[in-house]
Amino acid sequence: MVLRGNTRTRFSVLAEHDNGTLARMLDMFAVRGVLADTLSARRTQDGMHWIELDCSDLDDHAATVLLSKIRGIVTVKTARIETLVLKLDKLAA
Repeated sequence: MVLRGNTRTRFSVLAEHDNGTLARMLDMFAVRGVLADTLSARRTQDGMHWIELDCSDLDDHAATVLLSKIRGIVTVKTARIETLVLKLDKLAA
């Protein structure tokens, strides 16, 4: 389900610190024509790579497919998504 202009899906990924992980992940989004609103990547104190990527108006099926593909990257240890509803006032109308 998509609530146009009202949702943001956040992908949170913990992976081994590797030069190719972020590029592989971004390629999965690009192939599907999905643009990121924000992207954050940093190295953690224990040497892992923490990546967060936000997309607006991503339908549930597309988000689930992308999550499955991300989890298939060898260096990825954990990955999850959460969809936030941004504007409740439009939903009540």
